[in-house]
Amino acid sequence: MSDYTFKHLVVKDHPLRTLLRYNRRYWKPLLIGIGLTSTSAVLLICTPLLIGYVIDLLDDNAIDAQGMWFYFALMLLVSAVGGVCRYFQRVLMIGASRKFEYDLRNDFFQHLQTLSPQFFNSNKTGDIMARATNDLGYVREFIGPGIKGTVDMLRVPFTIGIMLWYSVKLTLFTLIPLPFVTFLAFFFIRYMNKQSKIVQKRFAVVNSRAQENLAGARVVKAYGIAGREMKIFRQASESYMRANIKLAVVMTIAIPMVSLVLGAIIIILVWQGGTMVINKELSTGDLAAFFVCMLMLAFPLGQFGYVLTLYQRGAVAMNRIGTIMCEEPHIRDTDATREDAVITGGAITFDAVRFAHGDRDVLEDISFTVPAGQTLAIVGPTGSGKTSIISLLTRAYDLASGQIAIDGHALSEIPLDHLRGSLGYVSQDPFIFSSSIRENLLLARPDASEAELLQACELAQLTETLDNLPDGLDTLLGERGVNLSGGQKQRLTLARALVRDPGILILDDSLSSVDTHTEEQILSGLRKVMAQRTTILIAHRISTVQDADYIIVLDQGRISEQGTHDSLIAAKGLYASMYRRQQLEIALEDAS
Repeated sequence: MSDYTFKHLVVKDHPLRTLLRYNRRYWKPLLIGIGLTSTSAVLLICTPLLIGYVIDLLDDNAIDAQGMWFYFALMLLVSAVGGVCRYFQRVLMIGASRKFEYDLRNDFFQHLQTLSPQFFNSNKTGDIMARATNDLGYVREFIGPGIKGTVDMLRVPFTIGIMLWYSVKLTLFTLIPLPFVTFLAFFFIRYMNKQSKIVQKRFAVVNSRAQENLAGARVVKAYGIAGREMKIFRQASESYMRANIKLAVVMTIAIPMVSLVLGAIIIILVWQGGTMVINKELSTGDLAAFFVCMLMLAFPLGQFGYVLTLYQRGAVAMNRIGTIMCEEPHIRDTDATREDAVITGGAITFDAVRFAHGDRDVLEDISFTVPAGQTLAIVGPTGSGKTSIISLLTRAYDLASGQIAIDGHALSEIPLDHLRGSLGYVSQDPFIFSSSIRENLLLARPDASEAELLQACELAQLTETLDNLPDGLDTLLGERGVNLSGGQKQRLTLARALVRDPGILILDDSLSSVDTHTEEQILSGLRKVMAQRTTILIAHRISTVQDADYIIVLDQGRISEQGTHDSLIAAKGLYASMYRRQQLEIALEDAS
């Protein structure tokens, strides 16, 4: 990771300043590249001088074959040295752009890791991916070929200087059409800037549609809406194509326009230069050298439109990337954070906690205490706020009021990395990475031994699954673990949390996809593990939580009941009603 981080380098809405800051560390190769370009330009200027001189010698019959070979070898040497300079210029400048791309890509990804769920809730994954791939590539082209092409323009003043030396009058005549090029450049810059923004936004839409359909391929097939999705994607793709064509039309016009200007200059040069030779104001060799200088201007002027395109696309892309990199994470360490605020026992206290999404209260007046080493169960209807309690405890979100403390330290005092490193969290929506089972387990603790992995799998009742897989722990999984069932995924994520050996274990309805028999086996194995650490258990099934040390019942964001299983059954409230309903469901299933 680069020492240069987004916090110091990115300036919102100032892409050029951001790029200059990022490339500060590469000033040496860039400066050497500019120096080599200057050397190459000077050597290139020697070619028309030599050609003009030799033609004048031939015109005066003042040179023999030996002299011709000498000047031929000299021109060959000058061209070779200039070519070597250009080669190393490309290596240094393009190499620096690749290193810059590496830095920016890493910083962009690192910054994404710090952003809060609020950011990902309001930004499409496809759009973020478009900025991380397409936009980042445009920025790299801006720094590489774009700057190289700009530096190549150094030959323009050198060449014009030689032309003025030969003839001020002829130079002024040939430069008459150049203001037209300036006007075209102004027009192209404004249009390409506007159109580049449109192109990149429409690419993000295409990328988002593709990402969503690939991720939701099963849903698309299950509902038979592939045709409709194809139509929507085709419309987005067509819109992107048309925006690209508009940009390409202007880019395509730019080069012929420059060529037209060059053609006009050559016509003026032949007419006026020929007249000057006839009138003995200019020698034949000088006119030939002037022609070569004019041709040498063709390449930098010809790529002028291309360089403008790179600049505009790069500036727009850097702005889009910078917008995200200037996003401040809502959840971060603050001045209140203390390095000595560490989790030791895992005692948890919620004191009059309130949490809101916008104007809607999700949790209100939540107060409870979990002594270190005990198990708290949270039950309640869907949408009652169970998962929100966990989101606050893991600091996925910050509370609106009240206080949450662990071992007497307010959450804001505990360093974020230490807090999350002390938690073993198994969510109700298990996420599996597209790698082997072993690699998924080692995410929790990379230094875990084989024995520890197998023990975690045994506790999570995953051993039988491993025995039936061709490569056991080394079995490769598809995207999001597509080759595992829902219950197997939940057991794998449970095993991953157990490998971490956390001080606080959080099971957020993480056994909902397994049958009651498997659930009982898992809980039986977990009881010894849970006895050694603070555990928070969220579940819909009463059978999952009935052995907890303490149970709270949530209803519409408030604690409606709390106590042990027996005391809550005796209270004949919401908990008892849920228990009776589930017992009836079990009885009906057994009867059928």
